[in-house]
Amino acid sequence: MNTLPSLIWKDVPKLSSSQMQQVIMQATGKYGIDARLIVEHAGRNLAELAHRFAPDGPVLVVAGRGNNGSGGLAAARLLAGHGRQVWVVPTHEAENYSGPPKEQLELLKNFSNVRVKTSIPKMKFSCAIDAGIGTRLEGPPRGRTLDAITVMNNSGAVVIAVDTPTGVIADTGEVPGDAVKATMTMSLALPKKGVKPGEHTGDLYIGDVGVPAGVYTDMGITPPKLPYFLVKVEESKGKK
Repeated sequence: MNTLPSLIWKDVPKLSSSQMQQVIMQATGKYGIDARLIVEHAGRNLAELAHRFAPDGPVLVVAGRGNNGSGGLAAARLLAGHGRQVWVVPTHEAENYSGPPKEQLELLKNFSNVRVKTSIPKMKFSCAIDAGIGTRLEGPPRGRTLDAITVMNNSGAVVIAVDTPTGVIADTGEVPGDAVKATMTMSLALPKKGVKPGEHTGDLYIGDVGVPAGVYTDMGITPPKLPYFLVKVEESKGKK
């Protein structure tokens, strides 16, 4: 497959978790971008990474109740549409989901090759998408989320984290408890300040989610010039 274009970490603007929330609010408010489009972009980018790095075999998607969960569930739908067998494990009971995550869960009912389970089945997955807590981590992961972290870390699968590996504090990179050790992490819009390449992050990619440049300008951030809708972020020039 063709190599994705790359940028250097120091040359890329970074966001705090609160700035990321502001980006979404501005994009969907002032600029009128439908939140569903942002979710669809995130899902498409995740599905593309899964296709590139784990093109065959069943896929596991662990999905939380926030923006990360929405993107992971959209990726599950898109991958299922291309014939992949997909197992989805929500981190909470389905009735506790609302908005875009709930909509995406409902859409999965249209695909016979998607299974929604309350626990991860004992089987081998080629790819696992970590769409759990993301930037809203409050203390060490617990319950079903902690169980999912343990399984993903011992699965031998290509693990793709959405925005921030579950268990990592997005603003600092600190790990207060157990955390996903991702093969790669796909940043939504821009990387988060504490989510650098390496450690729990693995390789780092930016996934363009269609945020207008004016959103960044309004926030005093130089709009990024992305050469493609998926871009790898290298720690230093020439690093592979």
